[in-house]
Amino acid sequence: MDIIEKRVKRTFNASLVMSFMFVIIGLFLFIKPDTTISLISYVIGGILLITGLSHVYRYFSNNDKHSVFGFNLSYGVLLIIAALFLIIDTKLFSKVINIILGIWIITSSVTKFQYSFALKKMENKDWIYTALISFIMFIWGITLLINPFKSALAITQIIGIFLIIYSILDIINNFMIRKNYSDIISIAKKDI
Repeated sequence: MDIIEKRVKRTFNASLVMSFMFVIIGLFLFIKPDTTISLISYVIGGILLITGLSHVYRYFSNNDKHSVFGFNLSYGVLLIIAALFLIIDTKLFSKVINIILGIWIITSSVTKFQYSFALKKMENKDWIYTALISFIMFIWGITLLINPFKSALAITQIIGIFLIIYSILDIINNFMIRKNYSDIISIAKKDI
């Protein structure tokens, strides 16, 4: 297996794993929205806090503090501040999760659009299904960014439903693309 095949396979596998994780997160967001948002906020806040503290530590433990181009201190302080906001006010995360997920879903759907057009180049009839599913996923992402929902609880539960639907569509799309794996590999090799 050459480098291109490994890269394409790794991309598909990562997308599939993320989709299954999103199904689980979506179920939790729908069933227990407050608890799930708080837990995610604490986990992300904890990760940012540890990362921020490690940057500050690196600044003071290395001779980085004498470097004009060493950004460990400023980067670390910013991460610590963001972490404290997420840990102290978990509702803050519920206000931005739709933006984060909307951008993620839009990015993923655009990538799948690219795969559908690659299949179209190979005159593969499955390109239309892949493009249609990608378009639906794109609309879900835009809807999350626009956020027409009123209460934070409703937003969280709607996001849970969107995540579940997105993940199921993405899993179907992944299997359709995998079915045409050899066509995509041959197009990727031609583009090099």
